This record gives sequence, structure tokens and C-alpha cells, in this order.
Amino acid sequence: MDKKTKGILEGAAIGVIAGAIAGILLAPKSGKETRDDIAKYATEMKDKIAGELAAGGKVTKEKYEEVVAKIVSAYETEKKISIEDAKAIKEILVNNYQEVAKAIKAEEKK
Repeated sequence: MDKKTKGILEGAAIGVIAGAIAGILLAPKSGKETRDDIAKYATEMKDKIAGELAAGGKVTKEKYEEVVAKIVSAYETEKKISIEDAKAIKEILVNNYQEVAKAIKAEEKK
């Protein structure tokens, strides 16, 4: 994969993933403390997810779900986020696959 394609994949994924994580942070679900904890790791998670997607080449739904599960699980295992928050984050990100795919296609057309 050339540098331009990798940049396109990474940029598109970062934007959509950041939006999904922002939705979690704005939800009144778990209170301010939980949102603050998630916010602390949100940038790290989106960058890691986007980086792995870009390094892996073509982004399929299966690949996207695999990368999301791996990164979110690592944060849960390290006790950076709770089990409940990990489930919510994973669900929201997986449900946003179509947006990631659209963003990647739009960037590739430029």
C-alpha cells in the first residue's frame, strides 16, 4: 500500500471513529466521571484503530470489527475502561462501519 492510500484510510477512519467516540462521551449514560475516563483514552483508541486499519490494507467489515474488538478489549483488559463501557464503545464503533467505509471511498475519489 502506498503512503497516500495509507493516509486516506487512516484519515477517514479517524474522523468517523472520533465522531462515534464523541457520541459516547456526550451520552448521559454513566455520569461525568466515566465520560472523563473514556475521554482520557478516546484519542489513543481512535489512533490505534485507524493505524491498524491503514496498516492492514483494504478495510473490510470483518477486518474493521476485528481491529475494533482487539483495541477495545485491550483497554478493558488493562482496566482503563469498564466492561460496560467497553461493550458500549465496541457496539457503537462496529455499528459505524458503514460510515467508515463511506469516508474511505470519498477520500479515495479525491
